[in-house]
Amino acid sequence: MVEEYKDLVRDYLRAFNEQDRDTLSELLVEGIVEHGSHEKRRSFEDIMAYLDARFQTFPDYSGSTNEMGAEDELVIVWYTAHGTHEGEYEDVEPTGNTVRWTGMGMYRIENDEIAEIWLEEDRSGLRKQLEVTSPPAHLRR
Repeated sequence: MVEEYKDLVRDYLRAFNEQDRDTLSELLVEGIVEHGSHEKRRSFEDIMAYLDARFQTFPDYSGSTNEMGAEDELVIVWYTAHGTHEGEYEDVEPTGNTVRWTGMGMYRIENDEIAEIWLEEDRSGLRKQLEVTSPPAHLRR
């Protein structure tokens, strides 16, 4: 089953890069929960809104898998994403910079669908490439 779960996540990541909503909806459970770096999305519609915003900010956005591992119903992915900053990102106006950042995703599989996702990305490194030195307002203490 572990290899099948890894294939399922590969299909999800491919559909994510291609903005293939039909395939994404087939791979995610109806009550999908995605735990983002600073926010939680609780539906397919929330995930699609996030995807839409990401592609508005980085129109050529794509990610690639560096490493993948799995155990039981969990699949872990270390990835690299890149894109050109052409839309507002958090509180940063478009810079035109092409940026790369890494992240980790963990996907919990249930009944041959993705039921839960945890994401953690190097947003600090991304902001540095956008030539921003202070953290976004929602992270300042």
